[in-house]
Amino acid sequence: MATIVEQLEKLNNLKKQLASILVQKGVAATETEKFNTLIPKVSNISSSELPSKTVLYDSDNKNNVSLLYNDTVYTVDELTSIHADFCSESNNYALNYSNGVFGWDVQIYSCCTLPISVKTSTQIAIQFLSGGTEDGVLRLVKSETGTASDILEKAKTEGSYIDLSFQWLYSTDYITTLTPCESVEEGTYYLVWVGRTNNSHPLIQSIVVL
Repeated sequence: MATIVEQLEKLNNLKKQLASILVQKGVAATETEKFNTLIPKVSNISSSELPSKTVLYDSDNKNNVSLLYNDTVYTVDELTSIHADFCSESNNYALNYSNGVFGWDVQIYSCCTLPISVKTSTQIAIQFLSGGTEDGVLRLVKSETGTASDILEKAKTEGSYIDLSFQWLYSTDYITTLTPCESVEEGTYYLVWVGRTNNSHPLIQSIVVL
């Protein structure tokens, strides 16, 4: 397992690559900038050169996300009807994996039922706020049915998923990290992530596949 230093170095290299691409496309950018300032600059690239983008979650795209809680699969709206603070206006509709919502150190498996086409160039951008730095769970699953129950079951079954290298990073403001899929066999997958209600207790603002 990669150390925190190795993970941070990898993220820094990805940030440099993004800055380089922006400069090549005629957009002012520097490798010393944060992902938070670099990611929005992608919109300044001419539309003919923009990479394809699939929004799996943000405040306007919630319908395709489901979660496993107490052995029951819920949509975001269904879970919010039980725990109002899970996805509320007060957090700009970020997914709130806090112990105040679920209790201490619970792992909430979550997925998007929108299929994504993964290539070696594919990267997953996650915008989040985290109270601690630790290894996270980010997985790709193949599903014949595309249902949340099947995706989530496979995500917990050894041999039925592909683990991606991912970390929650402590931050006092929202940050965006990019997770590459360069070692993944090309094909159609579903994305699964786990929100853990320990010290990290992340708030996820958006998940986008580039």
